[in-house]
Amino acid sequence: MQKLLIALCALFLATPALPGAHDNFSKVPEKYDEALSAEIQDFLNEYAEVYNRQDYDTLLTMWDRDFGGAIYMAEEVDPPMHGWDRITKYFNPVPGVKILDGIYNEYSDVRASYLTDDLAVATYHLRFDIKVRRQPAMSSWDRVMAVLRKKDGEWKLVAYAEAPMAPLTMVRRMLEDKVPEEFETYLESQKEAP
Repeated sequence: MQKLLIALCALFLATPALPGAHDNFSKVPEKYDEALSAEIQDFLNEYAEVYNRQDYDTLLTMWDRDFGGAIYMAEEVDPPMHGWDRITKYFNPVPGVKILDGIYNEYSDVRASYLTDDLAVATYHLRFDIKVRRQPAMSSWDRVMAVLRKKDGEWKLVAYAEAPMAPLTMVRRMLEDKVPEEFETYLESQKEAP
C-alpha cells in the first residue's frame, strides 16, 4: 500500500495537468457588479482589521444578528455551524481564554452580485497566517462564498462558507507558487542551448 501511495504521489507531481484544462474557470466571471464588489471589499477590509485584533464581540456585530438562520462553514469544523450559539462558541470557545497567539486575514478578488435590493452573494479569496497556542504557525488560503444583507445602510454577513481546493489541487498550487519567476527565463534559455 505504501508503495502504491508513493507511486501515485510521484505520478501526480511529475505529470502536468492537461494544458488549459481549467483556464476558462480561472478567469473573472463576465457578470458581476464592480461597484458592489468594491463595497463588499471595503466591508471585508474592516472585517479583517477587527478579526486580526481578535475582537470577536465587534466581529459578531458585523453579522445580521436578527437573522436566526446564520451559517458559518469553516474548513476545519464539521458539520457547518448553524445559529448564533454555535457561531459565538466558534469565535470564543472558552470565554476569557485566548486560543490564538495571533491571526492575520487578508481578503481579495471580491466578485459580488445582488440577489435582491438588500441581499448580495460574493466570492473572494482569503489568505491567512495563524498561530494557535502551543502549535507552530501556519499560512494558507481559501476560496470563500458569503451572503450579505444590507441593513441600516451597512453590509452584514448572514452566511459564510470556506471552500478549500481538493488536496491534490491545493498541493499542486502550493508547489507551483514556490517556483521563482526567473525560472521561466531559464527554461527559455535552455531551449536555445545546443
